[in-house]
Amino acid sequence: MKQKPAFLAKVARPGLTGVFPRNRLFDLLDDLRKRPVIWVSGPPGCGKTTLISSYIEARAIPCLWYHIDEGDADVATFFYFMDVMANTAALQRRTSHLPVPEHLQNTSGFALRYFEDFYDRLKIPGLLVFDNYEKVQAVSQFHEVIRLGLSRIPEGLNVVLISHTNPLPVFVRILANHQMALLGWNLLRLTSEESDGIVRYQLHERQAKETTLHLHTATDGWAAGLVLMLEKAKRKCIDLQSVPKHTREEVFAYFVAEIFNKTDSKTRDFLLKSAFLPKMTEKMAEELTGHPQTRHILSELNRNNCFTEKLYVPVPVYRYHPLFRDFLLCRAKGTFSAQNLAILHRHAVKLLEESDQTEAAVALLDDAGDWAAKVRLITIHAPSMLAQGRHRLLETWLNNLPNEIIENTPWISYWVGSCRLPFDPCLSKRYFGQAFERFKICEDVAGMLLAWSGIIESIAYGQKDFSLFDQWISIIEEIMPGLNGFPSKEIEARV
Repeated sequence: MKQKPAFLAKVARPGLTGVFPRNRLFDLLDDLRKRPVIWVSGPPGCGKTTLISSYIEARAIPCLWYHIDEGDADVATFFYFMDVMANTAALQRRTSHLPVPEHLQNTSGFALRYFEDFYDRLKIPGLLVFDNYEKVQAVSQFHEVIRLGLSRIPEGLNVVLISHTNPLPVFVRILANHQMALLGWNLLRLTSEESDGIVRYQLHERQAKETTLHLHTATDGWAAGLVLMLEKAKRKCIDLQSVPKHTREEVFAYFVAEIFNKTDSKTRDFLLKSAFLPKMTEKMAEELTGHPQTRHILSELNRNNCFTEKLYVPVPVYRYHPLFRDFLLCRAKGTFSAQNLAILHRHAVKLLEESDQTEAAVALLDDAGDWAAKVRLITIHAPSMLAQGRHRLLETWLNNLPNEIIENTPWISYWVGSCRLPFDPCLSKRYFGQAFERFKICEDVAGMLLAWSGIIESIAYGQKDFSLFDQWISIIEEIMPGLNGFPSKEIEARV
């Protein structure tokens, strides 16, 4: 039978201990200890265990540390190893062994007596930590035993449960009675200052603020992701600005081991398809994936902290961690056929358009290389974007198009000219001129008139050679007699 050695507070755990002081969380834990139970939850690699162990070390708190595994689903095994831990730890006040039952006919009664005796043996104040709580399946009797144990905690002792998941329903009453405090992913996520501290510690020098902010944004406060990137940067002498794209292999391997291989095939299929939506409601995800159990799957992913965040807006919205979504999209490209990928892209773009996530739709079209659909989207949204002063964003969309589309599609040339007008009138005039000639060939009167107006404005903005007005005034005088009125009042006003 395997041994589960006790963990003492004065022994530093491997990982990020000592890498950076998380004083804000140490102070928060001091406050949370006013309640007997603290539940710490977050995705793998977010620093849960490291935080608690470094807190114990910093505060010099007597501690027992129990590593839960699948075998603890057998409560007799759990009681046995609790006794082994208690009798090998420095917290004990008595040396006699706790009784271990041969047959648990009355588990509840035995559990209550066991924990009362167990707590009576411990030095107070102190901490009892149960790590890897998610290892035991939710249907196990083990959780009821833990609940009973939590109901008998003496004053001065705190029990900390560390898990990937949020508290199970069996603990609802403890939560309702304000006996359990929660420390979740929203608080465990690194701040930009903490990310900067890790970068300085790992690289032994301060980096430019823009560089550390870039890494912090790329990892979205995920400690393990940041450390993986920094270790690769040190080994391979990679520039920090480009390190996120150079560490994809390491990060993806982490997700495979910690998340993907531990889910069932139905959930894996859901993850791969829903990743095409950067933000999704339950309805959007169900429409895209075709899974009737979408609400349950998203709820479980969020509860289990599988890099899935639920945003509490009027209609709940879910999103994946950016690195996790990047992994899923890469995996999807290697899993689905080209035909199925095209269908997923088109359906996702439609859903994103309907939910006013135009930027996300454009990014998806860039990824798919669906230029015709992107031109359509730009044509629809360009007027309002320019009216809102969002020239730079629109120009970014345009610049990501292949050059032949920019040069040969009159409306795209026109919008490029419109974007450049306030910043480079000379270049703007060239694009308006291209657009004008193309509109003329295809007899698009509205386009011709708008391009002509753009040319006049670019000459005025440039303030260099006003004689250029003469040529274009002559051109409009040739066009006007053939017009059967203006296409719209707006165009008439522009001309």
